[in-house]
Amino acid sequence: MNFDWHHDPAPGTTPMPAPSPLASVTPIGSRVGEPAVVEHAEDLPAFSRKLYDIIGMQPSLKHRLCPIDVSTDAAPQTFALVLLHDELNTELTEDLVKQLGFKGWTLAPDGYYIAPQTVMVDLARDGINENRKEGKGGAGARKHDSALWTMFESAAKFALENDASDIHVEIDRTMVDSQIKFRVDGRLTKPREFQIETFKLLDMVAYLYNVHSNSGSENTFNENQPQQCQIAAKINGQKLLFRWASNKNATGTKVVMRVIKQDSAETIRPLPTLGYLPPQIAIWNRAISRRGGGVLVAGVVGSGKSTTLQTVMSMLPDWMAKYTAEDPVENLIPGACQFSVSRSLTADDEDPFLAIKRQTKRMDPDVVMIGELRDKESSSLFRDIAESGHRAFSTVHAPSAIDMITLRLVSSEMGIPRDVIATPNFLNLLVYQALVPKLCPCCKRDVTDVYDDAYLARIERLFEINRSRMKAQNNDGCDQCRRKGLPELNGSKGRIVVAEMIEPTPKMLLLFRDCKNLELKSHIRSLRTAKFDEQDSTGKSVMEVAMYHVAQGIIDPREVETMFGSFEQYEAERKEEAANEAREILDRR
Repeated sequence: MNFDWHHDPAPGTTPMPAPSPLASVTPIGSRVGEPAVVEHAEDLPAFSRKLYDIIGMQPSLKHRLCPIDVSTDAAPQTFALVLLHDELNTELTEDLVKQLGFKGWTLAPDGYYIAPQTVMVDLARDGINENRKEGKGGAGARKHDSALWTMFESAAKFALENDASDIHVEIDRTMVDSQIKFRVDGRLTKPREFQIETFKLLDMVAYLYNVHSNSGSENTFNENQPQQCQIAAKINGQKLLFRWASNKNATGTKVVMRVIKQDSAETIRPLPTLGYLPPQIAIWNRAISRRGGGVLVAGVVGSGKSTTLQTVMSMLPDWMAKYTAEDPVENLIPGACQFSVSRSLTADDEDPFLAIKRQTKRMDPDVVMIGELRDKESSSLFRDIAESGHRAFSTVHAPSAIDMITLRLVSSEMGIPRDVIATPNFLNLLVYQALVPKLCPCCKRDVTDVYDDAYLARIERLFEINRSRMKAQNNDGCDQCRRKGLPELNGSKGRIVVAEMIEPTPKMLLLFRDCKNLELKSHIRSLRTAKFDEQDSTGKSVMEVAMYHVAQGIIDPREVETMFGSFEQYEAERKEEAANEAREILDRR
């Protein structure tokens, strides 16, 4: 096997030559005796050092294989191999033995030791030598495991106490310290207390994946491969699920863990509490009362799409048979039968939704929620449910409500035919939502104290909102909004859903079927009759709906620009639309 052991060779080492076909090394399959099984560090044979640097071993492999120096006066340059059970009889292990043979090392008789992941992690971080000196029946190893869990637990507690949606572990091998970041109120924050030594963070994520994960994409942590898993934990009495995604980057490894609360009663929030306006709630009620057809909710990652659908599903009557197909199950929904569907991280021909598709209609459903439409398999299931007279709900990543159908569903990636989408009652509602930070009600400032006259005049001209009603963020914060270690969040408190909603009409569907996307968007905009400081969102974009909250002093106008684009660009687009409409009128004459 021509395997590149090199990542960044240790100082003083040279790249290893390619294996010689003439090399004579004892293969694993012909060794004498069976490998020994060890449970704790002190069960290993006496050794003087680890031989990682001799072969320039890639860091991520250290958690799976460890050659150790067991030389004696009678047997110089002799090594043994400590490895995970899964690495027995693999080409990787064969290659390691060969590489050491090229360097003049001899494998000891019966020199294989199968060890648990905890021992491998300790070996990788030089903890084993210290543990062996303690001689306390593995107390040192267990103490190390406890320290790694405590490190994660402190990050999880911080996330829970600050209502963080995600934990980002950014391991930078070029730096002594690396950072754990937290997405709080939509912002990625980096508390100084979570600047931690890089090797400790690497140990922590390897320990979490190898010891505490379930349903992982691979058996052991490998920082060179994209991986996914789930980690269940109870923090401060709260049941949590951490959805793990990791991948290698230019300087190290990035691990992101979505924080999911598992207490269904606590997590369900009514639509008004989320931020939906009364006219919008009426639209939701109309959509879910329809007997068949689909509802789609779009938004960026972390925009609360799943939370909204959890709320909507809980609004349906208890007598309905509710099912979900999710990758994986996130929010628990009372009264729903929730199925986890595992997508592979590698491309293959297997349809993970096929079994669900075959069985769901036999299980007498009233409503089915698919966690996310992102491929032909999930889109096919959504179509199957919506066309069969059942209620179908799902989420999509799209830049706007109408772009769900003009860009995403008809794409080759999802593959729903345009004429199917244009069929009346196939789609009952399209929603695009975003979560926007709210101003702290106790310390928000008048906009005239923060922004110049030209900026405020543009807002008044575009949206007919009086500046006297608008408020701005107080960056100094107050006792009600300041949070320890998060000064960037001063002046804000929580987030609110801002949503655009479209109920497809026959005219909209006709324009869509005929591929008249520009005319379709223009028609939707023409439906707006309400002012921007009024609650009716018909025909309004998500930015225009957000301006209602600006008019109420709930959102800082700068936040609207941060989320949805500048007011200058908005004005230019409106002028261009007006010019196009004028040309169309002249052409018709």
